[in-house]
Amino acid sequence: MPTAARGATLIVLGALLAQAPLNAFAYQPRDPELIRPATPVTLAPSTAPTPLPTVVPTPSPTPGPAPATGTAVATPPAAESWSELSQQVVETSPDDLQAADTSTQAASVLRCFKLEEENYCLGLGFVDKLPTGAQLQETVTAPEVSADEDDGVEQDIDTGDQTPQSFVAERAALPRSERVDVELDEMKAAWEGREKARALRLLDDSTSARTSSTSDATPTPTPTPTRTVPTTAPQPPVQVVKLPKSSYIMKGFQTSQEKGYWCGPATFQSIDWADDKQKDTQKSWAKDLGATSSGTGITAMVKQTNLKTEWDVAAGTYIVQNVSHWNTQKFFTVHQKHLGDGKPAPVIEHVQLLKRYFPYLAFNHSGHYQVGRGYDRAKGTIAIFEVFNERRFNSRGNVTDGPKNIPASALFNATLANSFQNIGL
Repeated sequence: MPTAARGATLIVLGALLAQAPLNAFAYQPRDPELIRPATPVTLAPSTAPTPLPTVVPTPSPTPGPAPATGTAVATPPAAESWSELSQQVVETSPDDLQAADTSTQAASVLRCFKLEEENYCLGLGFVDKLPTGAQLQETVTAPEVSADEDDGVEQDIDTGDQTPQSFVAERAALPRSERVDVELDEMKAAWEGREKARALRLLDDSTSARTSSTSDATPTPTPTPTRTVPTTAPQPPVQVVKLPKSSYIMKGFQTSQEKGYWCGPATFQSIDWADDKQKDTQKSWAKDLGATSSGTGITAMVKQTNLKTEWDVAAGTYIVQNVSHWNTQKFFTVHQKHLGDGKPAPVIEHVQLLKRYFPYLAFNHSGHYQVGRGYDRAKGTIAIFEVFNERRFNSRGNVTDGPKNIPASALFNATLANSFQNIGL
């Protein structure tokens, strides 16, 4: 009796299974939430991997020769945060530049980025206007530093700034990982100093410029500046700080370079000595600045000023600022604001050391650093510490080191004569 019942049951089950469709959907759960993931799960893996391969190869093509025309070099989209900017730097840094030709190296090393509203080019600093490809190539062409207009003036030793050619060659020789680290270092300082760059860009040559340079101190958050901040917060400092007719700082802290190519270490020795009243050796600063017989880079000068001194607390983060689109009046005004306000700080002057601009010389020299330390508005002069003594390196040279007062127009033109056309402040 039980056996017959079990047999009947098996026959019924067999008949039912024969009618059921044998496919993947034979069993469908009642809960609809368990059905939906089936489709997205298969789509996600197919889309996720696609962006990854496209991001990595991006650095491989070198954009060198492409912009060598009259058009401005291309930049990635404006970075609105440090994480965006750092990603752009990494993604655009080429894999290998050692075998590339000079123009390709220049276009790849001197890349430009947009930091919110400000343009910054590696090595060149903040620029009011993006350079063209042709201008980049011109930058890495050796400047004419011989007598030309100064009849009978000999060309003497290189005093120690790093030329654009050396800057490009040095960075191109680095393995990619090291080069990216150096670039990120430079761009981090630029990101932190973007507000100062914006204030400089908006600064007029007239006294009314003070209003614009303070109102742009908080432009990023849209709601805040529109209401109260620009009209109330920046206004008091403008009225309180009245720039004196003349101002001088760092008295007694002049130095003289010990090697022909140590204008960078000597300039920085003076700047740091005046800051902490401790005179470290030029040899120690040469090491920190990465100075070689090819000179010292201005990006290194700015980096160490931010790292090793308190001058950035007084004047805000030091930046590399290109002055190629400035005029003499703006150059002089910026020096007055930097050296004459309530918290004065030195300017890293970056000039071409030629007799036509610095008559105390007996010879023409190369790119050079000096300490900007004061001004006299009535006389139209900027005070510097000249760290180079010709007589020390050439018996026919003049005694040239020490405090000097240079016409603002001469110092500005000497800055433009240098291929980098920038200063540190």
